[in-house]
Amino acid sequence: MQRATFIEPPALFLPHTAERAFIGPGLCRLPDDDILMAAPWGRPPTDFEQLAAKYPAPMLYRSRDGGRTWREAGRMALPWSHAGMISDGGLTFLWLADGRLAFLAHRHVMGFHGGGAPVFAISADGGQTWSPAQTLAGRDEVYYVMNDRLIQLRRGRLVVPVAWALFGSDGRYVEGDACHGRCFLSDDGGATWRLGRGEAILPGDPRGIAEPCVAEVVGGRLLMLSRTGAGCLCANWSDDGGETWSATGRTTLTAACAPLTLYTLPDRRLIVFYNHAEPLYPGAFFPRNPLVYAVSGDGGRSWSEPVIVDDAGLAPVAGRHLQHIYPAACFTGEGIVLVYSTHYADPDGRFGGGGPDAWRIGGGKRCILAYPSAKFGIAAQTPLAMTG
Repeated sequence: MQRATFIEPPALFLPHTAERAFIGPGLCRLPDDDILMAAPWGRPPTDFEQLAAKYPAPMLYRSRDGGRTWREAGRMALPWSHAGMISDGGLTFLWLADGRLAFLAHRHVMGFHGGGAPVFAISADGGQTWSPAQTLAGRDEVYYVMNDRLIQLRRGRLVVPVAWALFGSDGRYVEGDACHGRCFLSDDGGATWRLGRGEAILPGDPRGIAEPCVAEVVGGRLLMLSRTGAGCLCANWSDDGGETWSATGRTTLTAACAPLTLYTLPDRRLIVFYNHAEPLYPGAFFPRNPLVYAVSGDGGRSWSEPVIVDDAGLAPVAGRHLQHIYPAACFTGEGIVLVYSTHYADPDGRFGGGGPDAWRIGGGKRCILAYPSAKFGIAAQTPLAMTG
């Protein structure tokens, strides 16, 4: 695999602490070209109930030099009246067409190991103050929503892709069990929300459609990319603004059931950041190294070969394997500012591990990538293989 061209190479800027793991950041470019970032608290085995009263809203960070350095900028002025807290699902900032700034987060649902549900707020003053956080779902079902997920379609609709947790006949759900892809939709600027009618499914897969991302392509069609247990990222399509979804297709983007984020570049090509690696076994959550990107110039029907962003820890030093996950991107005149999380990774593919000091390994990393060349991602690759 070829390596990315860097304006600034990857560097750690915000270490984990014993109480807080950096994960799931959201970025926003402000009108003065500063970059605003927020990152949620927690990651199991964090005690979400204990931290809920102490940290209901995330810390903000600000960069005045294009993403190179960051400083704390206080907590979000976000009125919060919900049980639980903004947890490790991830955050999104999005400038809406009417000039307001939208915020999407993942609220911890009490009683679930990492389970959550989406919440939404609006700022009319560029992020200084916020409307009270509102829930998108009417009840405490688990709908996983990750970072940089909210999009606005050209005709104004807001779309939030989520993984809907499927509870078994015994009423139980364990994080990582199979999910279906669905979308919350708003046609009034986020004042009210409803679920689309249809679901994206992957029958027989141990993970199903997990942590989906959505992008609008030329012609108004929507592409959904998801992590799955199928050994690759999978794709679904919507021709009705996220109401219903096609059968699932396998892409050429090899991956375990590991995180991804999908964006539309300024030139309208698509770029996806993910971990390009053969899974350790069918349905595995690991490896999560290297972090790469791939580009599509045909609306997601085909993808370029992967380009390595970060593979530190792939050849471990002193036995320390690493994972690089949940990237968030911001597009500037200089390049792509990318912020992501680095953690210890158990070589056997288990969560946790690494001993009591594992939190000392990694934290928030940042780099600035040069934009992929204009021709990158245009040449056709192997097309999608459709499944039932």
